[in-house]
Amino acid sequence: MQDTTKTGVLILSRAQGAFDEPAYKNWHRELVILARQHEGLLDVDLQTPIDGVQDEWVQVITFETIDGLKSLLDDERFKIALTTSDKTFGKPVTRQVVANSKPSSLPVTVVISQQVKPGCEAAYQKWQQEIDSAARKFPGFQATELISPLPGVQNEWVVIFRFDSSQNLDDWFASETHQRLMKQAEPFFENVQVRRIGRGFEDWFANASGNRDGGPSQIRMAMVVLLALYPTVMLLTLYVSPLMSSLGLPLSIFVSNILSVILLTWAVMPATTRALSFWLDPETGASTKRTVLGTMLVLGLYAISILVFSRLTA
Repeated sequence: MQDTTKTGVLILSRAQGAFDEPAYKNWHRELVILARQHEGLLDVDLQTPIDGVQDEWVQVITFETIDGLKSLLDDERFKIALTTSDKTFGKPVTRQVVANSKPSSLPVTVVISQQVKPGCEAAYQKWQQEIDSAARKFPGFQATELISPLPGVQNEWVVIFRFDSSQNLDDWFASETHQRLMKQAEPFFENVQVRRIGRGFEDWFANASGNRDGGPSQIRMAMVVLLALYPTVMLLTLYVSPLMSSLGLPLSIFVSNILSVILLTWAVMPATTRALSFWLDPETGASTKRTVLGTMLVLGLYAISILVFSRLTA
């Protein structure tokens, strides 16, 4: 029987070696492509070594269920990829499988923009490694990313923290450790801005990219949302709305919208993004052939949906 109460997490770690960072990231992307072909992929994270803090490359692959992860582990292509990588990188990979209880709350992301005083950049980066290491020890921590300034485009250092729930994020912010480290950093900063982000369209497309750091273009996301939204709304309008006519228009539309969001978030969008992953993925979907094929397919599905519902309502 499938265990649907726990997520399946695979942790791969490998000591640093003579190989370069682009080579390892390319191998990581190959694992992502393999993992994406198995049902229930939730998240993929690659953590690079940090001098004095983390001496290994760490990959974390999370599936919605333990059985979903097991299907990846049993995949001969995945076994070969791990075996050959030991020879390629000259360091053995170690793996650990963890069954985690599913979080009761939705993940939450906070984006922190920090204006660092001139001349304090080196001290700031050392401090950032320390606070990253501290955050990883707190319950619910999922990922962190540091984005350095880009002259002419972005003047601030940007830090992205992701926790599995608002409560765990709040606990981290309220902790004595966080407050102490922020006090230490006050001499580095000219300005700090904090922005909390909930789940949006990007998280609907996690199945397409196999990670949460990048995703499809806005136009492709909008096209797929329309593709999933139109038949969902039409079916609810045709078969559910008449049953709620006694509730009055405002309440019946409100209930209908609740059902739409539920269906889209947990049923329609996951299935749609998996089916169109060849087009939505920002890497594999970038080729001209796949761009044209995916676009024509979506447009064709629009036409089919309109035709079907035109006949149902005739």
